[in-house]
Amino acid sequence: MGLLEKAGKIKDDDKPKKAVSKAKKATKPKKADPKPVKAAKAKPSRKERVKRVPREARLMPDEFQLAGRASRGARSLVDFIVSYSGIVTLIAFTATGAFFNPTLFLVGAILPLLLNMIILPMKTHRTVGMFMTRSRYVNSKGNHPHWTHLFFSNLTGLLIMVGVSALLMGTANLTDPSTKKEGQKALVFAAVILLIPLVDYVVTKLRKANGQNQNMYDAMYGCWYVVAERAETGENRWMSRLESLGDWGEKKGWSGTAADDEDAESDD
Repeated sequence: MGLLEKAGKIKDDDKPKKAVSKAKKATKPKKADPKPVKAAKAKPSRKERVKRVPREARLMPDEFQLAGRASRGARSLVDFIVSYSGIVTLIAFTATGAFFNPTLFLVGAILPLLLNMIILPMKTHRTVGMFMTRSRYVNSKGNHPHWTHLFFSNLTGLLIMVGVSALLMGTANLTDPSTKKEGQKALVFAAVILLIPLVDYVVTKLRKANGQNQNMYDAMYGCWYVVAERAETGENRWMSRLESLGDWGEKKGWSGTAADDEDAESDD
């Protein structure tokens, strides 16, 4: 009997364990329902995101006066003579057929060009012609534009000389069948070179018709050619000599303003 009773107890002990295990299985937490995905906000269009800030119109400061025609003409003539007189003389001398070593002459011809087109603009933001006519360039903030403005502005004379020379050489080579291809290349080169001064001329005329007294380079750099005052040079002798050129220019009448030109035309 004892063995049977023990076996019955063991069976009774197993029943609760199975029941507990079934209860555990039944009470397992169910997986939570996935959270609803929020609808993505519609992105604003590119036009709505980019807020266009209106650009301020670049205008010449009121405290400056535009330089007159006499100042422009004298400045262009003086700068051309200073920058290119040596090169023109060397080309003319070479065209005579003289045989000589052009190295020293070429260095002597390039030095004035470097001085007037690079060194002076970098150091003073002016050229010899601008000192003589007592003028300067000014942007909308009343400052000097970058010195490269004067460099590109003074290239016009050189581009015209090179373009015309290439045009004449190309035309001459077209008559000979052996040099016809070289002549055609020279003509293409001349057309490309002369196109730059032509565009400058057209832009200058269009802007003048719209009341803007600027050429192509002035419009690109946003500056105006205005009358300047004599600057204080202190003990700098070179600057004193350059500024003194303006005294001579004033005696010649090269420091007038655009308003003076209009007054002279109205009197006529």
